Amino acid sequence: MRIAATVIYFIYTVIAGILSIPIWLFLFIVSRTISKKKTYEKTSMFYTKVFSFGYRLCAFFGGARVKVTGLELLPSPEGEKFLIVGNHCSNLDPFIMGGWLKKYPIAFISKPSVFDLPIAGRYMWRLRYMAIDRKNNRQGIQVIRQAADMISSGDSCVAVYPEGTRNFDNKTLKKFHDGSLKSALWAKCPIAVCVMTGAHDISKNWLRRRTRVTLDIVEVIPYEEIKDLKTPEIAERIKATMQARLDKIA
Repeated sequence: MRIAATVIYFIYTVIAGILSIPIWLFLFIVSRTISKKKTYEKTSMFYTKVFSFGYRLCAFFGGARVKVTGLELLPSPEGEKFLIVGNHCSNLDPFIMGGWLKKYPIAFISKPSVFDLPIAGRYMWRLRYMAIDRKNNRQGIQVIRQAADMISSGDSCVAVYPEGTRNFDNKTLKKFHDGSLKSALWAKCPIAVCVMTGAHDISKNWLRRRTRVTLDIVEVIPYEEIKDLKTPEIAERIKATMQARLDKIA
């Protein structure tokens, strides 16, 4: 019975992929209107919505069935922007976060190689994603300052994964790199703490069955509660909150 269900799901995915070719063509054509030689000073809700749709499409073909909880904790999309902090457990994490928080313009702090991705790299450039070189402290500070300016100006939220790299342990968090949290202090903004679960199984289940993934907005920490803290203290609080949620789910 399970084999039959796997075969049916595989055929369904292939057919859906064929039928989606016009959509991929649309995403490609729109991406060609973006110049990577140009520095964009403001984000664009048009490209945000188009890219969010693309993100959801990629998550669908990745096999993710996404549920989001805690949306009511976030400031309104028209309100103040904020820093988003999450755990990092799969390559689809930003696809899920960007796709299902589609009402919020979000720029991710990420590794430089993502800008080389076909189609997606152009959208990331237009939405002002920031590449950080963890071996270059001076460049890292410039990126964190840029992130703070984007938030404080009201242009965009910023998302970071303080673990730095993917964590294949779905029960315990890696050591946090707390430098990126300075952006919240400099921008004087709230921090939205998110926990994603289930995404570890996406690659294992791909083309076999859908994977249930939950994006849980656990807490939004007001700036007033962190303004007198140092970044290691903020990181410790966030990590404890995220770990408590992971322990509860386990």
